[in-house]
Amino acid sequence: MTATVFQAGGYRYVPGVSQYSAGIAAQPGFAIHRVRFTEPVPLAKGFDLVQAHLKAMGRPVQALGACELRSPAPFTEQGFRDFNEIYLARSNAGVFSWMV
Repeated sequence: MTATVFQAGGYRYVPGVSQYSAGIAAQPGFAIHRVRFTEPVPLAKGFDLVQAHLKAMGRPVQALGACELRSPAPFTEQGFRDFNEIYLARSNAGVFSWMV
Protein backbone atom coordinates (compact mmCIF):
# COMPACT_ATOMS: atom_id res chain seq x y z
CA MET A 1 0.00 0.00 0.00
CA THR A 2 1.26 3.44 -0.89
CA ALA A 3 0.39 6.54 1.11
CA THR A 4 -0.78 9.71 -0.59
CA VAL A 5 0.50 12.99 0.85
CA PHE A 6 -2.23 15.56 1.52
CA GLN A 7 -0.21 18.76 1.87
CA ALA A 8 -3.17 21.00 2.80
CA GLY A 9 -3.88 18.82 5.83
CA GLY A 10 -0.31 18.07 6.89
CA TYR A 11 -0.82 14.31 6.75
CA ARG A 12 -0.59 11.33 4.45
CA TYR A 13 -3.19 8.62 4.03
CA VAL A 14 -3.61 5.21 2.50
CA PRO A 15 -6.53 5.38 0.05
CA GLY A 16 -9.50 3.14 0.70
CA VAL A 17 -13.08 3.24 -0.56
CA SER A 18 -14.75 6.60 -1.13
CA GLN A 19 -15.92 7.20 2.40
CA TYR A 20 -12.80 6.21 4.28
CA SER A 21 -9.11 5.58 4.02
CA ALA A 22 -7.00 2.74 5.34
CA GLY A 23 -5.21 5.07 7.79
CA ILE A 24 -3.41 8.36 8.21
CA ALA A 25 -0.09 9.56 9.60
CA ALA A 26 1.21 13.05 10.30
CA GLN A 27 3.70 14.54 7.90
CA PRO A 28 7.06 15.68 9.35
CA GLY A 29 6.53 18.83 11.41
CA PHE A 30 2.89 17.99 12.17
CA ALA A 31 1.16 15.91 14.84
CA ILE A 32 -2.18 14.15 15.05
CA HIS A 33 -4.34 15.32 17.94
CA ARG A 34 -7.41 13.45 19.09
CA VAL A 35 -10.21 15.76 20.21
CA ARG A 36 -13.49 14.51 21.64
CA PHE A 37 -16.77 16.31 22.36
CA THR A 38 -17.96 15.83 25.94
CA GLU A 39 -21.55 15.45 24.68
CA PRO A 40 -22.85 14.29 21.30
CA VAL A 41 -23.75 17.09 18.89
CA PRO A 42 -25.66 17.06 15.59
CA LEU A 43 -23.44 16.43 12.57
CA ALA A 44 -23.59 19.92 11.04
CA LYS A 45 -22.93 21.59 14.41
CA GLY A 46 -20.04 19.19 15.03
CA PHE A 47 -18.39 20.19 11.77
CA ASP A 48 -18.93 23.87 12.61
CA LEU A 49 -17.20 23.31 15.96
CA VAL A 50 -14.34 21.39 14.32
CA GLN A 51 -13.86 24.15 11.79
CA ALA A 52 -13.81 26.81 14.53
CA HIS A 53 -11.32 24.76 16.57
CA LEU A 54 -9.00 24.31 13.60
CA LYS A 55 -9.27 28.01 12.73
CA ALA A 56 -8.38 28.95 16.32
CA MET A 57 -5.29 26.75 15.97
CA GLY A 58 -4.36 28.47 12.72
CA ARG A 59 -5.09 25.34 10.69
CA PRO A 60 -7.33 24.90 7.63
CA VAL A 61 -10.41 22.69 7.66
CA GLN A 62 -8.44 20.21 5.54
CA ALA A 63 -6.38 19.42 8.65
CA LEU A 64 -9.27 17.24 9.87
CA GLY A 65 -7.88 13.80 9.11
CA ALA A 66 -10.50 11.54 10.69
CA CYS A 67 -13.65 11.59 12.73
CA GLU A 68 -15.63 9.02 14.63
CA LEU A 69 -19.40 9.22 14.38
CA ARG A 70 -22.34 7.55 16.03
CA SER A 71 -25.47 6.88 14.03
CA PRO A 72 -28.93 6.20 15.44
CA ALA A 73 -29.26 3.01 13.35
CA PRO A 74 -27.15 0.83 11.04
CA PHE A 75 -26.69 2.05 7.47
CA THR A 76 -26.91 0.16 4.23
CA GLU A 77 -23.77 0.56 2.14
CA GLN A 78 -25.56 3.13 -0.05
CA GLY A 79 -26.97 4.88 3.01
CA PHE A 80 -23.46 5.14 4.43
CA ARG A 81 -22.19 6.65 1.17
CA ASP A 82 -25.10 9.11 1.11
CA PHE A 83 -24.44 10.07 4.74
CA ASN A 84 -20.80 10.71 3.96
CA GLU A 85 -21.72 13.07 1.13
CA ILE A 86 -22.71 15.56 3.86
CA TYR A 87 -19.15 15.41 5.17
CA LEU A 88 -17.49 15.43 1.78
CA ALA A 89 -19.54 18.44 0.70
CA ARG A 90 -18.21 20.35 3.74
CA SER A 91 -14.60 19.58 2.94
CA ASN A 92 -12.67 21.25 0.17
CA ALA A 93 -10.64 18.12 -0.51
CA GLY A 94 -12.87 15.11 0.05
CA VAL A 95 -10.09 12.80 1.22
CA PHE A 96 -10.73 12.55 4.94
CA SER A 97 -10.83 9.28 6.82
CA TRP A 98 -13.99 7.92 8.40
CA MET A 99 -14.06 5.61 11.36
CA VAL A 100 -17.53 4.68 12.60
